[in-house]
Amino acid sequence: MSLPANVINSILPRPTLQDLPQNQSDIDNDIHYLLNWLSPYFPSDLAAQSKQRHNSSHKSTIAPSQRLRSAIRSCLKDDSSQQEFVRLYINSINREFHRFFSTTSLDDFEFMDYYTLIRLVLDYYNGCIAQLHLSRLVKNLFQRNLNALFQTHLIGSHSNSRFLGLLRDYLSSCLVTPLLESPTTHKNSHNPSKTLIDVITTLSSLNMTNEVNYILIRLSIQKIQKYVALNCSRVWDVALLHQISQFIQSEVYSNFSVIVAYSTDSGLADEINNAYLYELIKIAYDELVSLRIKEIFELVVSFPSSRIALDELYQCLLIKYNHDHYNDRSHHDISQTHNLINDVTNLTSFENLANYSLKTQSYQRSKLVETFIDLSHSHLLHSGSNTIDVITTYTKTINSFLIIDPKGVLLDKVVRPIRRYLKTREDIIIKLVHGLLDENDEAKLGLARELRATKRNKSTYTSESTNIEDGLDLHWIPDPIDALPDFKKGKVSDIIESLISIFDSKDIFIDEFTKLFGEKLLQLHNYDVSEIEEHLDLLKTRFGKGEFTMLDIMIRDIQESKIINEILPTGSSNPRFHSSILSHLYWTSLESKELRVPELIQNKFDDYNSKFSKLKRGRNLKFVPNLGLVKLNLKFKNRTMYFEVSPDKAAVISLFDEEENELSVDSIANKLNMSQYDVSKCLSFWVGENVLLELTRTLYIINDDEEDIPFEETGNSIPSISAASTESVGNKEHELIVLWPHLNTILENITSLSFERIKSLLKLTVPKEKMDLTTLKDSQLEDFLDWLVDENKILLSAGTYKLKR
Repeated sequence: MSLPANVINSILPRPTLQDLPQNQSDIDNDIHYLLNWLSPYFPSDLAAQSKQRHNSSHKSTIAPSQRLRSAIRSCLKDDSSQQEFVRLYINSINREFHRFFSTTSLDDFEFMDYYTLIRLVLDYYNGCIAQLHLSRLVKNLFQRNLNALFQTHLIGSHSNSRFLGLLRDYLSSCLVTPLLESPTTHKNSHNPSKTLIDVITTLSSLNMTNEVNYILIRLSIQKIQKYVALNCSRVWDVALLHQISQFIQSEVYSNFSVIVAYSTDSGLADEINNAYLYELIKIAYDELVSLRIKEIFELVVSFPSSRIALDELYQCLLIKYNHDHYNDRSHHDISQTHNLINDVTNLTSFENLANYSLKTQSYQRSKLVETFIDLSHSHLLHSGSNTIDVITTYTKTINSFLIIDPKGVLLDKVVRPIRRYLKTREDIIIKLVHGLLDENDEAKLGLARELRATKRNKSTYTSESTNIEDGLDLHWIPDPIDALPDFKKGKVSDIIESLISIFDSKDIFIDEFTKLFGEKLLQLHNYDVSEIEEHLDLLKTRFGKGEFTMLDIMIRDIQESKIINEILPTGSSNPRFHSSILSHLYWTSLESKELRVPELIQNKFDDYNSKFSKLKRGRNLKFVPNLGLVKLNLKFKNRTMYFEVSPDKAAVISLFDEEENELSVDSIANKLNMSQYDVSKCLSFWVGENVLLELTRTLYIINDDEEDIPFEETGNSIPSISAASTESVGNKEHELIVLWPHLNTILENITSLSFERIKSLLKLTVPKEKMDLTTLKDSQLEDFLDWLVDENKILLSAGTYKLKR
């Protein structure tokens, strides 16, 4: 087991000058004379002189006598004797250093008192050493040992020593404003910064440059942090990087350049300053990144007004600084900087600065993602949020993070929690579908504008095409290492594609679009489907052309209804009767209610159906009375009111006439075969229109004191007519009916057939003069078979057809 050095020294103390022999030989007399001249081995009354802050002359500064010069030559004639003498001298000084600092109270010392003390001690020993004519090697040995004594007793092993604390306060007070001294100024020039320069020079001579630089770095970092917090917080619409660089050059870097000039070899000062400048700007940008990480959720919500801040965040994360902002350097090789620092002694504290700025891109990117996700959960992803707000934030997140990270890796991570949350919202599909169709300039979601702007086919987003694009990109770079295993940029970088991909299947979107467009088609009374077709074409670019077959047929029904209404000889009895003839197999969302409509409306339908049957040779229409629109006038004594209402509302008001102007809910329900709930809704509508008065909760009366005719059909009634199975195959059905006898014969002989088998057998059995089946499309034949199923002539089971028994 080895003993500590202090224990060994207490047992076997280090030899000092006092241990030299005291005999009366010539050499001993020279040693004795030299020791007397060097005594005392530590300046006397040092504390008092330090407080007075003036230097006292040491006797060694007086020209030595001939006898002393002779003694020096005799005792210190070669390097070996000089080294041994200096070793003993340092040991003597060490003992006196320890005695002074252990017995003298320095608690009331200010920094300049310490500085004066250091100068007194240095002057004392430098005056002695100067007269000993030591070799350069021995002088350096003495200086290193003396420096070590200062460091031991002033700093010790603790970075928070009182001396360093006073030094920190002193430098802080000096660096409130930039120093007046410049790196090119001669070191002996007189200016307001002279005292500071003397301090820096003195501390550098004691090999305390690391401590000075470390304190200066910390002070500079604090100044940068204060500046960024004060001038950059929530400032998102102004470019700040140039301002930050200018601030560092004028307010921070200038101090570095002065201090480095007086603590570093002049040949290296410029390069060191450039390295410091680079690292200081990196630190400032890191501080800006840290601030923006805290603000990231607000930055995203504020997009696009925060675009400038997001773009600068991108620049900082990639450390793509504009080097033209400082020293006119277009490029800086960081590896050269570190190599330079490694070659410079007494500047290892530069590593403290570099290490501070080594908040790696990976760490910052990870922290950015973590913070945004946490803030999203606390501010957005909870039951109190509106679905529109969540979708809006989702789209802004895509736009924002593609600026921060164009590769989309960070975006892929931050949107995953939002995607999972959106999938749980019951109204998400409806909101997205309506958002894709809402082209209002003030629409909050803006998805319709996005849909119209891109017009890209879904194949654009396949991995294969993405790989091809990457292969053709001369500036392609691989995905960052922090990308998740299933990362695909195309999945998140396009807003609409990203929203659609939240769900496993697109069918739920197709169904909702079909339902919504079906409602719009039913509300058309001029048969103009151009706007719907335009929207549908845009949707097909996203969902695929073959995904909207049912909606295509629904649009075709409306177009063919227009043709039928134009050619149907309706006569003068009902000149304004229009119908929408629907293929009910494709309008599955229609809800047909058994409503007894007014006789006037029923008569119009019967007349229209009769003419339609003649046109379509035996085809009949099934009236859907709860759909459509009736235009009517209600004439009162002092007013006439015009309405466009659904048939059930028209039917309810039609019961109020001269004879029955007071009716109950129950009686209306019985007469019209409606539920009391539906009747109440219709009555509430008429009460709200000031047509009826509510006498009791179940009794209503016309709102007029005089006799009148409250209901008059004006010739503008437009009840919506829905074809049941009779018109489900459009204007081709009268031609395909010729196939029925042949199909009936086939199914009588073969009990069950698939569609393909039926098509093949019909081609073999149907004469071409009746119908050329080679020109018949599969969709037309499928429609015909579906019509036969609806007419209960055949059955469809497990993909095969057979006769109804």
